[in-house]
Order: sequence, then structure tokens, then C-alpha cells
Amino acid sequence: MKFTKTALFSVLAMTAFAAQAAQYPDLPEGIKSGTGAVIGDTVYVGLGGTGTTKFYSLDLKDPKAWKEIATFPGGDRNQPISGVVDGKLYVFGGYQKNAQGALNLVNDAYSYDPVKNEWTKLETRSPRGLVGASAATRGDKIYVLGGSNFEIFDGIFNDLTAAGDDSAKKDAISDAYFNQAPEDYFFTTELLSYQPAKNKWTNEGQGYPRAGAMFSIDGDNLMVVNGEIKPGLRTAATYQGTFGKNGVEWKQLPDLPGVKGQAQDGLAGAMGGYSNGRYIVTGGANFPGSVKQFNDGMNWAHKGLTKTYHNDIYAFGDGKWSVVGEYPMNIAYGVAVNYGDKVLMIGGETDGGKALTEVKTMSFDGDKVVVE
Repeated sequence: MKFTKTALFSVLAMTAFAAQAAQYPDLPEGIKSGTGAVIGDTVYVGLGGTGTTKFYSLDLKDPKAWKEIATFPGGDRNQPISGVVDGKLYVFGGYQKNAQGALNLVNDAYSYDPVKNEWTKLETRSPRGLVGASAATRGDKIYVLGGSNFEIFDGIFNDLTAAGDDSAKKDAISDAYFNQAPEDYFFTTELLSYQPAKNKWTNEGQGYPRAGAMFSIDGDNLMVVNGEIKPGLRTAATYQGTFGKNGVEWKQLPDLPGVKGQAQDGLAGAMGGYSNGRYIVTGGANFPGSVKQFNDGMNWAHKGLTKTYHNDIYAFGDGKWSVVGEYPMNIAYGVAVNYGDKVLMIGGETDGGKALTEVKTMSFDGDKVVVE
């Protein structure tokens, strides 16, 4: 689907858009590439790329102020994932600095009991690297899609650290790392699950090799939107899955459309969820022109390009994607969770990588987008 500037203006003109006063207080600190989830009427968020080990909670029925809960015991970490089962929060993976100052992937797991305000390290480890993975809960399982290869991603961090101040050596390492085809990064291709009651990881069948994909589950339906298929290169592809007696059956949906007369280079770190029976998504970041450079034969697809953040709002319904509005700011890599028919948009980052403290809700009724 292609949108000219005139067509896009018509879509936005016919679709009422409202931005209202904030319902919820700002976070005590900016959180980007962190994690979080809702338990009952309380949302929990924390960690991320600002170096914090803190977690916060907010009572969504009486949202006067965020409350700092017990400090996460696994150290600060970027890009962890989480899910909720039986009233407990589970946090997995991410990456952090080791004792030598090198960034390293971690594959440990922790649970948080809100009744006891207590974290517990679990006697398990993820079977795949979870940096860039996405998680969603269904029943007594937390499903995990995508993620970077542990050895390859960990290796580049260690190689760059070992190179020290030798810029020529660092350039050679980066050149070798980025000049590879997508399949040679060995992103996780299986859909995984973790079942806390049995402390068990399971291969649930086909997934999609992605990093930073938007991944949600609603009842028997799964949705996968875009994501990175290799460092610096995104895809516009979207997929819908259905849980059945033989596992998850997938079908490819139309690509996410381009906007403002531009090609769609795909998004990583987009934020969204379900609202009134429709799937809505916004934000995300990419390198405009990367798909063209890749198609022209450049494996280092984002070389020389600028990372760009976005604010277009898309909705999926009746078998197609539509552009239905714009978010008030460019945003990516925040915590997006469903609460009722609204999507809570918590933190994230904007142009230049600035960490955000804003907390908003986003909803769509098929006619009007409301952000407040």
C-alpha cells in the first residue's frame, strides 16, 4: 500500500485525532530499552539503557505517584524482556558490562513477588540469546520471539573491548561484523516459551529471526510487526499467528505501509498493542535508505545513514494496515502494555537517544485515535 502526501492528508483529515491532558504521572527517571508488565491494576517498569537497577510501580486505579520497589538484584541491563504469570513478574536476559568493562549478554532469569516485594533468581537460563527478543504472556507461559545470537553478539562486544584504543583494529572488526548477510547473524528462528510452574523452556515451533520486533498476544492471536533482520537493517513485514491444537499457525500480512511519500524501511523498537479489537502500533526507529542500499548489494546496509525516530500511528483491521494518525512525539524502545482497551506508552527514547519520562495512553476505536 502506498500513500502520497495528498492521500495521507485525506486519511488524517477523515480520522479525528485527540491529544488530551496526561492521565498518569511521569516516571521518576527516563527509562529506555527497559522492560515492564501489568499485574492486576499495577504496572511495573524498570532497568534499561540508562544504567539503572531500579524498578518502579504505579497503581493505575489511583495513579498519584510512582513507587520505587525492591532493587533488581541482577545489575543494570539493557534490553531485558519480561512477562507475568500467576501474579509474579519474570525478567530475562539483556546485556550489561562485565568486570573488565566489556558489554556482555546475560541469560539469567528472575521473578518478582509484589506481595513480598522480593526478587528471586531462578534456577534456569535462556536457551538462546535474548537481546533484541520480544516477549508476551499467554496462560501459564511466557512466549519469546526473536533475539540475537549469544556467541556472535557477545563476541563483537569482547573484540571491540580487546581492541582498546586501536581505531584501525576497531574499524576492521566493525567492517567484518556489519558486512554479512542477515542469515549469517543466526538470530533466533524458533518461537520459545518459558513455563514457570515447571521451570521449563520449550521450542514452540516456527518463529521469526528478528531483533526489536513488536510482538503481542491477545487470546489465540499473535502479532509480529517488523523488527531488525540484521544490525541496522529492518523489515516492513508483518505476521499474524493463531494458537491451534498443532501449535502456532502463521500467515503473512501486508507490509507496513510507507508514509509521507517515502518508502517503508521497517521499524525496530516500535510500541503498540490491542485496542477495541484492533492492533495499533507507533514509533520505532530505522535508517532511511537502508533497504535500498541492501537491495543494491550493500550488506552494511545502514553505512553512512542516520538513525531516525518516527511517530506515525498504524492500525490493522479488515486485513490491511492504515495510517490513522501521529503520536505527539517521535518515540521508540519504550514499554508498551495493554490495560483495558488502551495501550500504556511508558518511557522510551526520542531523537538523539534521549530517554523519556512521559507516560501516555493510546487507543483507537476504528475512527478516532486518542492519545492522552
